[in-house]
Amino acid sequence: MATTSTPITEQERTKRQEAFLEAVAHLRIEDLHVGEELECLFRRHIEGEFSDEELRGAIDELNERLFGPLPLLRNGRS
Repeated sequence: MATTSTPITEQERTKRQEAFLEAVAHLRIEDLHVGEELECLFRRHIEGEFSDEELRGAIDELNERLFGPLPLLRNGRS
């Protein structure tokens, strides 16, 4: 996967860090946890290696690898 080459500002880095910490807090409320691989992807996003779009793509790839393809539901049926 290609990564972004445009540096991000310190303000953007802080915004991304705060969003990550908030997401982790919400997961903990539900007794869920961020796995090591997912945390690594978020850290790379925070440091500016991934754009928002690239992060979404990397998460999709991780989910596909871990859980396989998800069936699409149509009209409430699988």
